Amino acid sequence: MTEQKVSELFLNNIYVLPLWVKQVIYLKTKEKLTDELAEFLDLLNPENLMQHYVPELTFKGKRELEKRELGLPENFYIFLMNCSKKDDLFEITLANYWTMAETAKIFVRSVELELVDLPESDKTYAVAQFLAGKIRTGEVLRKLGKIDITQLEKSIREQKERQKRGENIKIADCMISLGYITDKDVKILLAFKEESRKRFIMGMGLSLIRPENASDQQRIYANMQRQMKKLDQENKILKNRLRKILNIQE
Repeated sequence: MTEQKVSELFLNNIYVLPLWVKQVIYLKTKEKLTDELAEFLDLLNPENLMQHYVPELTFKGKRELEKRELGLPENFYIFLMNCSKKDDLFEITLANYWTMAETAKIFVRSVELELVDLPESDKTYAVAQFLAGKIRTGEVLRKLGKIDITQLEKSIREQKERQKRGENIKIADCMISLGYITDKDVKILLAFKEESRKRFIMGMGLSLIRPENASDQQRIYANMQRQMKKLDQENKILKNRLRKILNIQE
């Protein structure tokens, strides 16, 4: 039996609901999600979401997973193991109780270390770099095709000139004043980055836990894993009882 992915377990909680319940959920969420996601998808490449990207291990990455010669933090080896299973970034994030920002940082660093292949899509990697804090707003907008290199360079010059005059102005504000992008473009990107710092735990929803240090982080993760294991055990017990009641064979 193949291991069921965390995302599938989550979606199954919706799929198994009675039809009359799913109809209400669909109608109540359709309008809100359409309005909320339309602008994000328009800017962030809906045909090829970064979250759906499946990182490919390089030969060096496979060796590092086996030998651990670099002595990287444990999360890197967990990430590489997930990559070896052909999990996408979304699945990796859910399975390990990480935030998408945490996954992006490990992913980008793994690319830099040549442990996983560089994505063919510049847009996919640009979004990951942005969430990881490796590139700023101006560069990600260029890689997403919202501005070109000339416009970026003009914006940088404009920023420097205005800073010389004593103005404390961000590069994004220069692009807006020059008419290259809109204020909405910037707000969408910053909102997406902020949302990427939220942790999603199946059965617990969104969590804004931000540990102060590594030991606190390990303690929180261990507690989460215990809770998830307990929920999984309870779920199996309930399923077995249901099978007996309905006389369902394995």
